[in-house]
Amino acid sequence: MVTRFVLSRVGRAVLLGLLFLGSVWATMALAQEPTPVVHVVQEGETLFGIAQRYGTTVEAIAAANGITDVNQLAVGQELVIPVGGPEVAPGTRYTTYYIVPSDTLAGVARRFDITLTALAELNGVVNPALLPAGGQLRVPSQTVGRVHRVAAGETAIGLALRYDMPLWAFLSANRLDSATALLPGQWVQVPPPVVTGTLPPPFVALEVGPMPVVQGHTVRVKAELTPGARVRGVFDDRPLHFATEGGVHYALFGVHALSDPGLYPLALVATDAAGDEVYLWRTVEVLDGGYPYEEIILGQDQDAILSPEALAAERARLAEIRATFTPERYWEGLFSRPITTSVTSFFGTRRLYQSPSYQFYGYHEGTDFNGEVGTPVLAPARGVVVLAEPLFVRGNAIVIDHGWGVYTGYWHLSQIDVQAGEWVTTGQRIGLVGSTGLSTGPHLHWDFWVNGTNVSALQWTEQVFP
Repeated sequence: MVTRFVLSRVGRAVLLGLLFLGSVWATMALAQEPTPVVHVVQEGETLFGIAQRYGTTVEAIAAANGITDVNQLAVGQELVIPVGGPEVAPGTRYTTYYIVPSDTLAGVARRFDITLTALAELNGVVNPALLPAGGQLRVPSQTVGRVHRVAAGETAIGLALRYDMPLWAFLSANRLDSATALLPGQWVQVPPPVVTGTLPPPFVALEVGPMPVVQGHTVRVKAELTPGARVRGVFDDRPLHFATEGGVHYALFGVHALSDPGLYPLALVATDAAGDEVYLWRTVEVLDGGYPYEEIILGQDQDAILSPEALAAERARLAEIRATFTPERYWEGLFSRPITTSVTSFFGTRRLYQSPSYQFYGYHEGTDFNGEVGTPVLAPARGVVVLAEPLFVRGNAIVIDHGWGVYTGYWHLSQIDVQAGEWVTTGQRIGLVGSTGLSTGPHLHWDFWVNGTNVSALQWTEQVFP
């Protein structure tokens, strides 16, 4: 008996197989008794892509079909797909593993109890040293997946949320090109979750929040692990920095104010005391911040401040400072406002800057407070001053390191009352309001950085971290 699958580029292909398998289907499973599968080549497909789809190799398909030139496929051509992977027992089920930085093919092979050669052949890996973060590998799994029949009005985003998986994982499992490609009555695969029920050791407890998160806000990761274990992670291709306090592992990260609303992957890898690793992922839903728009008009005397060279040089200087991670936390509780006057421009506001020679779009990276020249500026929390000097664009400036990758900046001051290396406490005067640098009038610009990303400072005055 031959089971025939016609697979298109938009993933409409699982219907015939589902008629035989009923309502429960092992995602990416191989039959207990191997049955030949015939694949009909679709436009744009390659032998390598087909091999990856079925968990076999180019060489195995070529041998089974007498193909001498693997680069020559014809649309409509029927290919017999050999079942059973190299060095993998019949009946093995598969799941998708999402690669994170520092992964090696050998390490993944050990984690899933498969030989390095088998894993490489299963995924068509030519160079084991090149594993891109965010890429995927097919790996053995004992977890059984399921299928879902799309109802009217259901979307890919909604189903990803329902089944607690990243949108990109759902799209990848169903070979969908976009999140709008679902049709009522269509069957879709629901990949087996990495974690079911309780967390696997060395994870004891895991919290990620607040969720969902608004553009430009801060997220906390709190992980409790078994003794001797450690954890690392990545959010949206940016590595996380974990610190330990009271036996609990914490990481803080900011969601960029210009991030598109939607679902983003948070990947975590915990290593136990024996060196074994466990991989988890969580979905972070990002909401639109509803930020307003404003135009900033500058005169001839400030024209040079908007030059790309000046902006780039100063931004690089500050990026180098905030890239340093201090593993000790200096603050306690809520941050105070550095000045008690009203806010004149909120963080995240979309902006158009114009001068006689330059024009560019951006967003407001901080929070502006009204103030007269000479109004005291106070430290919002304990920390150590890491910059206290005049800058070309930001005027007289101060930057404070509060630990754990949290930094605050104060621009356009008329006076600086602290120096680099000095410790400050909550409420201590650090400078005076001014209008130096790129400024159209006296005010305080308050920057807030978390894990290298500008975030809303006001969230930290209303919510306690960690």
